[in-house]
Amino acid sequence: MHDHGIWTRDHVFLGAGHAKSESKAKWAAIVTAVFMVVEITCGFVYHSMALLADGAHMATHVGALGLAAGAYWLARRHSGSGKFTFGSGKFGDLAAFSSAIILGITALAVLIESIERIINPTAVAYGDALLIACIGLAVNLVSALILKDNHSHGHSHGGHDHARP
Repeated sequence: MHDHGIWTRDHVFLGAGHAKSESKAKWAAIVTAVFMVVEITCGFVYHSMALLADGAHMATHVGALGLAAGAYWLARRHSGSGKFTFGSGKFGDLAAFSSAIILGITALAVLIESIERIINPTAVAYGDALLIACIGLAVNLVSALILKDNHSHGHSHGGHDHARP
């Protein structure tokens, strides 16, 4: 094994809010997972394709948030490793790519089930399904608030908008 001494440097590229983002992703995944089970169960009980589709949609959120939380954890765990030439941040890129593939597969499954429902319709308990759907919306809003970046990184943008030239 060679010692490259002064020619090497650390590969720690984690942002200042990395631990906070990891925690937020984990909590948002937990909140979403709990209601996802409720929504899918009610979708079957009330024969509601809308609830089943939203439950599947929430499952993709759980998967994406779980992958993100795992990527944050792996990036933190391996941040000092010299095995990752460009740092351990590539875990996040791989998690995002995996999430996109899973979302595409889930969309195809929902499409197939929807076509089946068009061919063989079933009676839907709309009132009950609507209540569960509204609670699902509230859960999505709670997850969004958990994930919200409140710019409390200890710096100010001086009151100007960086998005405009």
